[in-house]
Amino acid sequence: MATHAKLLALLTATALSLAAAEPKKAPLDLSKLPPAASGPVDFARDIQPLFAAKCYSCHGAEKQKGGLRLDIKAAALEGGDNGKVFLPGKSAESRLVHALAGLGESGIMPPKEKPLTPAEIGKVRAWIDAGANWPDDGKLAEKKSDHWAYQPVKRPAVPQLRGSDGAVRKGSNGNQRSNTPTLQHSAHPIDAFIRARLAKEKLTPSPEADRPTLIRRLSLDLLGLPPRPEEVRAFVNDKSPDAYEKLVDRLLASPHFGERWARHWLDLARYADSDGYEKDRPRPFAYTYRDWVIAAINSDLPFDQFSIQQLAGDLLPNATHAQKVATGFHRQTLTNTEGGTDQEEFRCKAVVDRVTTTATVWLGSTMGCCECHSHKYDPFTQREFYSLFAFFNNANEKAIPAPTADEQAAYEKAKRIHETEAKQLESALDSYTVTGLPPKLAAWLKTASLDAVPWRALTPDKLAAKNGTTLKADKEAVITAGGAVPAKDTYTVEAKIALKRLTGFRLEAIDDPDPKKGAGRSKDGNFVLTRFAVKLFVPGQFEGKELELHNAKADFTQKNFSVENALKGEDTSGWAVAPQQQKSHVAVFELKSPLDVPEGARLVFTLDHQYKETYLLGQFRLAATDAGGPLKPDFTPDAVAAALAAKPDQRTAKQTEALAKFFREQVDEQGKKLKAALDDHAKKAPAAPATTAAVLAEEPGVRKTFIHVRGNFLDKGTEVRATVPAVLHPLKPRAAQPDRLDLAQWLFAPENPLTARVSVNHVWKNLFGRGLVATVEDFGKQGEKPTHPELLDWLASEFPRLGWSRKALIKSIVTSATYKQASVNRPELQERDPNNLLLARQNRLRLEAETVRDAYLAASGLLNPKVGGPSIRPPLPADIAALGYANSVKWTESKGDEKNRRGLYIFFQRTVPYPMLMTFDAPDSNSTCARRERSNTPLQALTLLNDPVFFECAQQLGARMAEVPTADAAARIRHGFERALARPPSAEELARLLKLYEAQLKLAQANADGAAKIAGAAKAASEVAEKATLVALGRVMLNLDEFFTRD
Repeated sequence: MATHAKLLALLTATALSLAAAEPKKAPLDLSKLPPAASGPVDFARDIQPLFAAKCYSCHGAEKQKGGLRLDIKAAALEGGDNGKVFLPGKSAESRLVHALAGLGESGIMPPKEKPLTPAEIGKVRAWIDAGANWPDDGKLAEKKSDHWAYQPVKRPAVPQLRGSDGAVRKGSNGNQRSNTPTLQHSAHPIDAFIRARLAKEKLTPSPEADRPTLIRRLSLDLLGLPPRPEEVRAFVNDKSPDAYEKLVDRLLASPHFGERWARHWLDLARYADSDGYEKDRPRPFAYTYRDWVIAAINSDLPFDQFSIQQLAGDLLPNATHAQKVATGFHRQTLTNTEGGTDQEEFRCKAVVDRVTTTATVWLGSTMGCCECHSHKYDPFTQREFYSLFAFFNNANEKAIPAPTADEQAAYEKAKRIHETEAKQLESALDSYTVTGLPPKLAAWLKTASLDAVPWRALTPDKLAAKNGTTLKADKEAVITAGGAVPAKDTYTVEAKIALKRLTGFRLEAIDDPDPKKGAGRSKDGNFVLTRFAVKLFVPGQFEGKELELHNAKADFTQKNFSVENALKGEDTSGWAVAPQQQKSHVAVFELKSPLDVPEGARLVFTLDHQYKETYLLGQFRLAATDAGGPLKPDFTPDAVAAALAAKPDQRTAKQTEALAKFFREQVDEQGKKLKAALDDHAKKAPAAPATTAAVLAEEPGVRKTFIHVRGNFLDKGTEVRATVPAVLHPLKPRAAQPDRLDLAQWLFAPENPLTARVSVNHVWKNLFGRGLVATVEDFGKQGEKPTHPELLDWLASEFPRLGWSRKALIKSIVTSATYKQASVNRPELQERDPNNLLLARQNRLRLEAETVRDAYLAASGLLNPKVGGPSIRPPLPADIAALGYANSVKWTESKGDEKNRRGLYIFFQRTVPYPMLMTFDAPDSNSTCARRERSNTPLQALTLLNDPVFFECAQQLGARMAEVPTADAAARIRHGFERALARPPSAEELARLLKLYEAQLKLAQANADGAAKIAGAAKAASEVAEKATLVALGRVMLNLDEFFTRD
């Protein structure tokens, strides 16, 4: 200890000597500063040009040395890494002035260009001394708004087109507001914009695709499912002029439309069924948010309300349950439950994710870099990032009940049945109480008063446990053990004693249904009391006197665990109560001789549990008595004992009622039976559905928000308030303190230049494979420019006019001739527009991961079309699930056709995602995904050929072909081909498939064992070769490029 003190003293002395040796910074010589200009100074005229000429190269949009940016007001006021650079009214104390005059630590600024003259520095000083007035509407504000995306949306005129007859045709102006617009293809505004651009490039549009292609394209785009053969035939044979529009309306009305478009939205919402990070715990009820999205899209909830409810549904007036569930959008953030983590750090990470996700989804802006510094290219500062952070900083994460309709209906039904049965049991008990009980009660009262033992419950003054158990007593003197459950423990209870004489003690072991279902803390609810001892402490004496106990009795004892063992104090035995551990029990301990109690004496009870791990009492109560005679281990409450001791004519009405109740429920056999039946029935009350929804809820008060210097949540900079980026329109909050609802409504203000553009671009991307702005997530300077800016703005202005109806917008797009074009490439297009940016044809698109699987299941007939509900777990190799944290991923395969539900419903474990989905480019769900990659790899082909799910689909498709009531191979092949590709095979295709059929049939006949494995179930051995051959053909059809391509 002395050595440590000497070492500490030595280190302290060394530190002090080093500190003393450091040279002190010399105070700045402010007399060297040029004087402030005497005349008036205007920011736009005098200051901003100086900043632009001398400062922007190092402190502008491209660079921000020292974290300082001087081309944007908010950033300049915020300062740099070392704080503010100018203090309004105090130019002599402003570091900016020191740097300009060469008095700062870094020398004169700017270091490379010609420095400012004394007169120019004087102007800067005068400007600061006058309050550093920096108008929001100055030239700088105009300069930073030049980028196209930040300009107001203006509805452009629809181009006029000249037809082949020379007549001028103008597209419809679309002024009619309708939720289901009907537009003629030749006059469709979308076509007018597209064809005007094509004409400018001297290109022509492609002809309309054939009807099988159109229905397959539309079905895949709107439902994510291929059409059935009968649907294709019906559309092909429908010669009415509105056949296509009727098809569009039917698909938009399908419940599967919500599933398909929910998948697009869930990419943006970074939806998953687990927490992420190392432990990646499952979120069993995450699907409640997914179901809300599906229902909202199917009901065509206007997109503005769809968005506002997800951002701030809980803040809406009289928010409904569904509107609260909608806030699950921002509960899809990752959650870190690793030991030792700083929860505030990961709360801040979640808030940062909410800011960047909101910016990407609704503003098409990449603001992630602003967590650490102002944006290098776009007009967003770090201060503005944390001002947006403030909107979400006051939100708490919570869960609310969210049963499905089926769960709630089943619960309500079970509850009604249970209540009816309870009333019947109560009626039986009441009837007996009135008719059968009175004579028995009268007879009992004559003898019971003679046997009554008055027990006095002991109220604990001090409670302690040796090994960490926490003991607490309630107002009824019931002591409950809590906290961690140690292996063994000793409880000590100290209490005053009001009795003048003592003859014995009572211990009640009280059944506690929560959580162990018994009086004990072991897993089975049992306990083993190895020692029960009592000491009497008299005032003025240090040592207590241990009282001698004998004649222990209990209402029930476990075999070989008699209550008398508790007086022996041996660790190998004690008092236990199995198999009746789910009931309360009582034990009494008599004093060997009655004891007179001195004034002020105290009792200290010791209850030892040294038998086996966790066999500890969980809930108990102690009492004492001065009654003589042998004590009985009964549960006579103190109030009942007092009533029995009173003379019958002196009993109060309350005492009489207590006696009747006690006799009926504790003494009389028929009464006990009826009461037990009622109590048992109460325990069987149906539990409310456990399904919950993760939501956001506003915290009372306001949590302060600070800039995190370089993104470090521990390094707090300037305090900021909730507001929006200066480059966009101003916020109009409902109250002094803006909240998430203000932000959500600001996104849909008519002046917002981004939300509508970004939203229609998402829809366009989902229908054409590429947005009018290819970088759907980035409308900033680093993103791509729109290929058809006028069309983008026309759609952005049209969307609000359609009441933000997603279905109306989609219908408008898919009914255009542009959408209905054939996707076949042409030589002149390949040369002039290889990436089809001008849209002279439709795009051929590889199906997304979930749609590939859904198409296989649908074509084979295996698809379970059930909409909504818990996530599913299709077959997965055990070694894949074992890759999860500490082998904790429990992948219990879904039973029956549950495993054949749509890919949208596959349980998404962030650290062990379903392999097939990832092979086909599904996002990892760790962050928002506005644009999926599309790849074509050998792994995809191997998956489709070898994954058991896809092989089973091929087997089922083969079985469907075999069910065609004809022995004609060509007819069976045609049936399978139409199921797979939604069109009949050409003569050449049929000939090639027949040739393959014949070759495969010979192989199957020659290899009966192999054919049997491929064929699956077959009614007779003669069918095996035929069915195996059709399965082989089914595999070919389902693995054609055309099958997993949307044409």
